[in-house]
Amino acid sequence: MASGLERVDAAILEFACRWLPYGGPPPDEIWIGFGMTTPRFDRRLSKILESVAAREVPAEVRARLRDQLSERARRWANRSRPTVSL
Repeated sequence: MASGLERVDAAILEFACRWLPYGGPPPDEIWIGFGMTTPRFDRRLSKILESVAAREVPAEVRARLRDQLSERARRWANRSRPTVSL
């Protein structure tokens, strides 16, 4: 994986790539593996994907990871919106 990344960042990127075909890692796996919440993991992964070192990862994989992050952010946003009954 991207050799120019810090060890933890490289591990996060590798972990995200492993879970990519399954819609991303579940929250409990993120917590067990990295001791962070899903939103924090997503923010960190997003920063990693913006780094120069992440360019070693194929562009298609980076794009799919970004799409997955966007989709998860939309789901979180929809979940935290209050529902209004008419």
